[in-house]
Amino acid sequence: PQLDAAEFWQIHRSTVVRADAIEQIERDEAGKLHLSLRGSAERLAVSRLYAHLFKAM
Repeated sequence: PQLDAAEFWQIHRSTVVRADAIEQIERDEAGKLHLSLRGSAERLAVSRLYAHLFKAM
């Protein structure tokens, strides 16, 4: 079975997150995107391949 693309977003080759769990999206000094999930202090990197998902935000 596949995950619903509207609910789960791939942000890296090995990382999929639930879209409604995303708390914050930040761009660092180098222009790379990182996101924070609710309930977690960890920042996750968004690869260039999947960054287009966040351009409209």
